[in-house]
Amino acid sequence: MKRTVFLLTFFFFTFSAFAQLRLPSIFRNNMVLQQQSDVAIWGKGTPDQQLSITTSWDNKRYKTRIKNDSTWFIHVHTPKASYQNYTIVFKSDKEQQMLQNILIGEVWLCCGQSNMRMSLKGYVNQPTNGSQEEIVNSSNNFLRFYTQKQVSSIQQKYDCPGSWTISSPNTTGDFSATAYYFGKLIQKTIDVPVGLIHSSWGGSTIEAWMSPDAMKSFPEFKIPVYTDDRILWKTPSVLYNGMLNAIKGYGMRGVIWYQGEANINAYQLYASQFSIMHKDMIQKWGIGEFPVYFCQLAPYKYEDDSKYKNAFMREVQQRIAQTQSNTGMAVLMDVGDENCIHPANKKQAGERLAYIALGKNYGFDKLSYQSPEFKSIEIKDNQLTVRFNYASDGLTSYGNPLTGFEIAGVDKVFYPAESTLIRVGVVLSSKNVSAPVAVRYAFKDYIKGSLFGVNGLPVSSFRSDNWDDIK
Repeated sequence: MKRTVFLLTFFFFTFSAFAQLRLPSIFRNNMVLQQQSDVAIWGKGTPDQQLSITTSWDNKRYKTRIKNDSTWFIHVHTPKASYQNYTIVFKSDKEQQMLQNILIGEVWLCCGQSNMRMSLKGYVNQPTNGSQEEIVNSSNNFLRFYTQKQVSSIQQKYDCPGSWTISSPNTTGDFSATAYYFGKLIQKTIDVPVGLIHSSWGGSTIEAWMSPDAMKSFPEFKIPVYTDDRILWKTPSVLYNGMLNAIKGYGMRGVIWYQGEANINAYQLYASQFSIMHKDMIQKWGIGEFPVYFCQLAPYKYEDDSKYKNAFMREVQQRIAQTQSNTGMAVLMDVGDENCIHPANKKQAGERLAYIALGKNYGFDKLSYQSPEFKSIEIKDNQLTVRFNYASDGLTSYGNPLTGFEIAGVDKVFYPAESTLIRVGVVLSSKNVSAPVAVRYAFKDYIKGSLFGVNGLPVSSFRSDNWDDIK
């Protein structure tokens, strides 16, 4: 008798490979749905059958009819976030299935290349700082992860394999470190369940994540009608097609993004690419406006003769955060590694992204979540004073020498500057520059940032000039 009950329960609760009613992989047991939203649910089934969906949080039954192409799509309303487990029952003319252990909370998409991909346990010979202690203390039923399989495709995929897991020492080691630290701090601070959807591919370009519609704005990029496995992660639209297309429309609060290294040789295009990608994602998801918060590239010494292309890309990213709506940038000037493109300090990356989300999305408007930003220069005699936005509490070097500043005269020759912190900024001078006209700070591929806000957040590299030819 017990065996019979078990089998009946199993077949009722499980989406069988042989069932006619099928859901994409993103809809599975343990998932988190975005709170207080009309969230989309979709799937496939037998054409022309009636389908009902019953949500346990309100016992409401939603009905739709499966289309002739076997697809169906419906919105269900979610309540305020809580720690209660829920179920959803799907019933067609011939089948009945159930999803269990569902939480209602906050959902974020975590996307990018290898620095987003880098797991809490680290890469080979490239550790994540503090990982072992973090992993063994990571049990949290209210922090959940969904990691997509890496799939690239010329054709848009309806589904991309993946699974929902619960944060624990058995799961966090393999999950994105940046995403984990972001989600952990959000969950703890706002005290609701958090679901993180992880989609990344090491070495991927931004154009690989952009839809074919978005890429129409960049005719210089050719979307191939065929390709091979050797170049898929860099090919325009292939990661959107293989991964993002399968989850577009899933209810979420926003996106965190850690990418840009693969576009560093074409940084001039990056701001427009980012803008088009963001607008297109909003249109494709159909859930209203949402933010994309991103990590600025950390300092790193590239192997070629370049001294400035990383600095130029960081400048572009700063401009995105300053000029494009619904964006924010986590500055990482203090965690770069001269010889490794994957900084070990992923906690700073994830938590600084979380500060932005807490300040902009979760009502903590008094939180000082933003790095001080270069505002202006004032020149008097042989001194140049730099002033900053978002530095009302002042600046600090934590008692260490203030390094990284250079000034130049009209000859465009930069010299290291003597630097003095004052209440409103930094005063600079050099015995080699009698009449300064321009300043640069940390404007190199690799350099260790020395200037911080009193809130502990580093100041981004910057320049007051536009002398791109000075290298």
